[in-house]
Amino acid sequence: MAKSGKERSAKAALKRLGKQEVELRHKVRHGITQMLADLMHWNEIEVAGEALQLLILNADPVAALSQAATDLPPSPPGLIRHHVRPGALERLNEVAESLHGASQKHAIELLILCAHAAGPEGSAKYLCIPRHEIVISENVSRTFLNESLRELRKDPGDERFTLAS
Repeated sequence: MAKSGKERSAKAALKRLGKQEVELRHKVRHGITQMLADLMHWNEIEVAGEALQLLILNADPVAALSQAATDLPPSPPGLIRHHVRPGALERLNEVAESLHGASQKHAIELLILCAHAAGPEGSAKYLCIPRHEIVISENVSRTFLNESLRELRKDPGDERFTLAS
């Protein structure tokens, strides 16, 4: 039998507690929510929380600070809600502090303004998924090869082997 909406919500809340996620709510100007929607459309991102997390992880505080004087037409405020885990929250606080002690809401607004000002192509660098470069050292490579060859000696099958120097 399918779960009810309340059961699914309770399960999601338990997962969030386990991962120490917190919900952030930022009351922002209407123009900001439209800019976030543009960024999501340009970069084919469907979930606002994902876009905001990528903006936080790829933040460039110097470029964001250059957008501080940007004027938006007066309009009713919008609400941005998203969940963050401890690492992203710590990064958001670091970015806010580097923006001369700005609030989280102000930091989010500046990050959105900065990415939006870069345009459809330029905003991709702010919304790309950070990848770690894995480099295997020569020592680790040699050790792995020698251990592999040692295992082959135990059960060689039809493989031929020589020790690396």
